Amino acid sequence: MYSSVVAAPVSRATLVSAVQTALGVDAQKADAIVTAFDDYVAKPLAANLTKLRGRDLAKRNPMIYTVRGVTSVDEWVDRVLEDKETSAIESHIGTWQEEVARIVSGGVKPGSGVDLQRDQPGNARVVELYAIQSAPNTKSSGGRRSDVDALKKAAGALRASKRPVEMNIAVLSGRSTTSPLRADPNIVVLGSDDFWEKVSSIPDFRARLIRVTNILSVLIKGRAATEVARIKKEAKQLFDDGKGGLQLDALADPPKLPRRRRPKPPRQQGT
Repeated sequence: MYSSVVAAPVSRATLVSAVQTALGVDAQKADAIVTAFDDYVAKPLAANLTKLRGRDLAKRNPMIYTVRGVTSVDEWVDRVLEDKETSAIESHIGTWQEEVARIVSGGVKPGSGVDLQRDQPGNARVVELYAIQSAPNTKSSGGRRSDVDALKKAAGALRASKRPVEMNIAVLSGRSTTSPLRADPNIVVLGSDDFWEKVSSIPDFRARLIRVTNILSVLIKGRAATEVARIKKEAKQLFDDGKGGLQLDALADPPKLPRRRRPKPPRQQGT
């Protein structure tokens, strides 16, 4: 993912058009999806990089990489950066997908602990409630109980106003089937493809969304390039053996870089 080579800039209009074509949604929704990706994925990842220094890479056990035969500084930096961001990007992508679900469904996130609420298409009296999780194994039993409690609480308030309610648990990726929840058959656990088709009305929407992440990856690369170049430069100052290889002794006991000087604020002109 990470490269210090700055990719040719892509206009926002081009990205929106590509997303619109890939997903089969209107231009307004495509624009909102691009904005959400920048806000929830690209910007947070870039912000993480601005806090990282070359010396910090050695805090991740170097043996993870030396045991796999990594010997060059460039390869080591690339692998450490990718590994450090893996867990973060999973969280960011999950947040973005939740926002995509709200955008394409026309729903909202109510203040009841439920992730998505919308009026059922074709029957606006019926309210659909969704608790959303990224993958089948991302919720503990306590987290699942919390989702169920939130669904039931929100449903109870709506039913008190004479609104029929459907309760759903949605898995964004990795679940192949749809079935009632064992602990409560009134709640349906939706398979990933079934969920995305239900909220978007597009049968292969999840597959299309995967293609969109590849299209929008330029937003990450564009924001990250400058910081990656800085981190690599700092790492080479500390860990390069003079020939592009890793200096193993330095990895074991990382030297310190001089502090980065902050620019002084401009002097105020007297009046």
